[in-house]
Amino acid sequence: MTIRFITGRAGSGKTRACLDEVREELRKSPEGHPLILLVPEQATFQTEYELASTPGLSGFIRVQVISFRRLAYRVLQEVGGAARAHIGELGKRMMLRRLLERRRAELKVFRRSAGLPGFADTLARALGELKTYCAAPEDLDRASYALREAGAGLLSDKLDDLSLLYDSLEEALAGRFTDPDDYLNLLADRLKDSPSVCGAEVWVDGFTGFTPQEFRVLAELARVARRVNITLCADLAALAGYRDDTALFYPVRETYDLLCAMAAREHVAPEKPLVLEDRPPRRFRSPALARLEHYFFTYPAPPPDCSGAGVTLAAAVNPRAEVEGVAREITALCRDEGFRYRDIVLLLRDLDAYAGLLRAVFADHGIPVFLDHKRTAMHHPLVELIRSALEVLIREWAFDPVFRYLKTDLTPLSREEVDLLENYVLAHGIRGSRWTDDRPWTYRRRLTLEEDREASAAELVELDRINSLRRQASAALAAFCREAAQAADVREMTAALFNLLVGLQVAECLESWRSRAEEEGRLEAAQEHVQVWNGVINLLDQVVEALGDEALTPEEYATVLDAGFESMKLALIPPGLDQVVAGSLERSRVPEARAAFVLGVNDGVLPARAAAKGILSEGERERLEAVGLKLAPGPRRRTFEEQYLVYLALTRAAEKLYLSYPLADSEGKAVMPSGVVARVKELLPDVEERVWPVEPNAALADDLTFLSNPGRALSYLAAQLREARAGRPVDPLWFDVYAWFVRSGRREECARVLSGLFFSNREGRLPSGVGRALYGRTLKTSISGLEKFRSCPFAYFLEYGLGLQQRAVYRLGAPDLGRFFHAALKLFGDRVREQGLEWGDLSREQCREVAAGVVELLAPRLQSEILLSSARRRYLTGKLKKTVQRAALVLAEHSRRGRFRPVGLELAFGPGGDLPAATFILRDGSEMTLAGRIDRIDVAEGESGVYLRVIDYKSARMTIRLCDIYHGLKLQLLAYLDVALEHALTLAGAEGLPGAVLYFRLDDPFVKTDGRVPDQAELKKRILRELRMTGLILADPEVVRLMDGEVEGDSDLVPVHIKKDGEIGARSAVLTSEQFELLRHYMRYQLASAGSEIMDGVVEISPYRLGAFRSCQHCSFKPVCQFDLLVEGNEYRLLHQERDGVIWIRLAGQGEDDKNE
Repeated sequence: MTIRFITGRAGSGKTRACLDEVREELRKSPEGHPLILLVPEQATFQTEYELASTPGLSGFIRVQVISFRRLAYRVLQEVGGAARAHIGELGKRMMLRRLLERRRAELKVFRRSAGLPGFADTLARALGELKTYCAAPEDLDRASYALREAGAGLLSDKLDDLSLLYDSLEEALAGRFTDPDDYLNLLADRLKDSPSVCGAEVWVDGFTGFTPQEFRVLAELARVARRVNITLCADLAALAGYRDDTALFYPVRETYDLLCAMAAREHVAPEKPLVLEDRPPRRFRSPALARLEHYFFTYPAPPPDCSGAGVTLAAAVNPRAEVEGVAREITALCRDEGFRYRDIVLLLRDLDAYAGLLRAVFADHGIPVFLDHKRTAMHHPLVELIRSALEVLIREWAFDPVFRYLKTDLTPLSREEVDLLENYVLAHGIRGSRWTDDRPWTYRRRLTLEEDREASAAELVELDRINSLRRQASAALAAFCREAAQAADVREMTAALFNLLVGLQVAECLESWRSRAEEEGRLEAAQEHVQVWNGVINLLDQVVEALGDEALTPEEYATVLDAGFESMKLALIPPGLDQVVAGSLERSRVPEARAAFVLGVNDGVLPARAAAKGILSEGERERLEAVGLKLAPGPRRRTFEEQYLVYLALTRAAEKLYLSYPLADSEGKAVMPSGVVARVKELLPDVEERVWPVEPNAALADDLTFLSNPGRALSYLAAQLREARAGRPVDPLWFDVYAWFVRSGRREECARVLSGLFFSNREGRLPSGVGRALYGRTLKTSISGLEKFRSCPFAYFLEYGLGLQQRAVYRLGAPDLGRFFHAALKLFGDRVREQGLEWGDLSREQCREVAAGVVELLAPRLQSEILLSSARRRYLTGKLKKTVQRAALVLAEHSRRGRFRPVGLELAFGPGGDLPAATFILRDGSEMTLAGRIDRIDVAEGESGVYLRVIDYKSARMTIRLCDIYHGLKLQLLAYLDVALEHALTLAGAEGLPGAVLYFRLDDPFVKTDGRVPDQAELKKRILRELRMTGLILADPEVVRLMDGEVEGDSDLVPVHIKKDGEIGARSAVLTSEQFELLRHYMRYQLASAGSEIMDGVVEISPYRLGAFRSCQHCSFKPVCQFDLLVEGNEYRLLHQERDGVIWIRLAGQGEDDKNE
């Protein structure tokens, strides 16, 4: 039994020597004694692939390419010791969490930390380190005693706590579970009994050092194996000379000394080492690379005797520009210099920071890439299904978890069916027991609150479909919730969860996804589905093994599973043979490559700054080592180990090495290059330096380098032509590129991409005849619709032409409250009329009583009983009741003090309404009909005739400005007045005269005081002033007194001031009869004009701006129109606030030839 060292610096051929010896053995005898290649876990696939691809070796059974952990598993299966249940990291953390709770009172240092989130994870890592370094509880006790004697009481107490918890964990595991951290110790104990290892020849390659557990295994291997060959990355001088703990190869020297001591202790004879000292090392085909390998850590270095050819330094604007630059270089290497993708590796200190960029950019360039890192499984639909199902149980069928569950594609519903069900549930606020009870869903949206009709046949068909989807969606989930709610312990809870997966046929679904992914060539996705399913089942097994008899609440159980899912990592093997491999310097063992790209060579990244982590600080580790307890190196030691990672980065390439670094991070903050860059410049003064810009820039880089891929070149071409269109100079090369695309048969692809050059986000007119085809021969719309058209034609087109609308959501918005108030006041008026009373006849108590009854009747009808759905909304019902009561009291006061009486409440005109539609003839001869609903029409008889006034209820304070009418933005009240006057004979029995157009605010206002409590009369007056109507009134004192017979000075009811002489004052909002007529005439002209433009196909994206107001502010169609002032062609239509006098002059000349007069 012997041991042999194979030594040499990076690139000297140590791995190749091992593989060649194995190959030679296989050629001599395919069935001889066992051969074992012991390598780091992440290198097993690559090493096996290298061996299997040897020419002339069609296969082999003698060789095992294996890691320490996998060797332990195989040997224990072979000789016994693997029968106990395996407890994973999650199971161990769960046990530690329980132990912390139980032993908390006994802890000295950790008592306060015991309940903190994440402390169990930190503790698990600390105990794992202790096991790895073969430190038993007894060793901790001895160290604690020694430290206490030396006066280090705090560290001694900390060791006492660790010893207590360590011992408790071992006791909990004893006889039940095998801890993976014990595998190597078990392997060392059982190796002597393994026929597959005894007498084998072993090669140990790829390690920079070994843990005490691994040293134990190597010691046993040396005793039972034929020969153990161990490679060490260092030259002979470093292994035999002075021990300098700051030297590059000091960690290797330390390992060598320990191995020699182990061999002497175990009486294993050392063979003559195989020393590989070729200068330059056989790997490097570039003298510059050999110089970096030999002198990077040598001070002072001799003057350069070679050029910097083969090494490139590249500065990039930001990480994306850096990755884009790497992709272009890779394409150039493969296109121009005969490289294959498999000849190239990417090396990063922090692979996770670049992973997303690498996937996206390399996909754009068509470069296959494999990222050698373990990925989280949290994004996978199966994990989301389980988490959502538990959240449904915890949150009692809340909306969000239910639909996250349904959208995993692992349930019986298609995405279209889920969307349909989601819209229905959103609209009606369905949650909780309404998902699971036996009553079918019969909720419908009411057009008006007064409506009380039976469901139509079409609605019944739709409801049947909704209820069928509901049953499919909830069956398995409801069964799970029932089982989980009755579960007495974790075992039963887990069984309920597993039954859910079985009921949904998740395994079969994932298998079909895997097959489809393989057929489509998405091999990583196919592996992912298999690993996630196996990982989930393993996780559930661990939960049962560790906590099976524990009683946990659903919240606690979900927390346990979440912790497991977060720790579940997907370790994928490369799905192809010819691809670029990207790996982490710390973890990955990438193969020898012709070209290596080292990304992110920035200060603090490479080398990384070591930070103290875990329970023990740097100083505490040093004190423990002083009393004989050696653990993993602390931050200071890790800082020196970072040197070795830099060495690895510089020595992976055989021909070309690229070191790149961004000058700013992804947020635009400046970052500095690493000291590695400066050192490379010192060693290679003429090294090539480049700058990788985001876009082609002749001042920074040759534009020709951007022509690496037709797809990307087309994107760059669009950017360059945009520059040329803006009048800025561009390289003539890009016009040649454009010509190439046109000649090469890519004309359509080119035109599609370059169309963005002329994109202006404009919509002009619909093609001739499309407007009529869309709206029909007769344009049927509303006054509010035409106001929207004047606000923005495109918004009208989307809502009324295409029928786009926001999906209904179960919530109380302003429109819902508006509908409620309108319905309440109409019903109030109907009840007053049924009792044969006038509004003015009602006492205060009667108003309150009738209003309360109306609200009680209507509240259940609003949005599927939304006002009864919670205590907060029931409180809101009380507020609504007070508002309706206040409105009834104020309107009753209007009736008492005036002579106007209602003749129409919620009066509809148009199809099916109380009055016919308003009809207009448009410019092209087609017809436009308007429908609507007038909140209230009052009439009063005066000396000059019958006057009509129109009242519109509003929840907010509203006014009418002449400029709004002039620009067509507020025509509704005037149009309603016009309809009322047109049908005055029907409404009032006589021809009518315009009396007023008014807004009535629905509110129960607070009254501000100066500290003195007003009496009832003053309080009433202040409330009336607060709720005074706004609008326009006929400038006739008689009409004013018909509205407020008690007016003196400022009216409490309407916006009028009466002077002492009885005339109307200047502060009044009044119009003459001629002005009313002029506004009616102009209103009809505006409506007809808007209708004509609609039929002509006007659909411009043309929002207006009037003063500080912009019509886009509250528009729900922003995501559709994408109006942006920074985009060419997008600008506001500026409307000016002209003085009223100017507007009256302009109005007088408008619409003189209007056909609708």
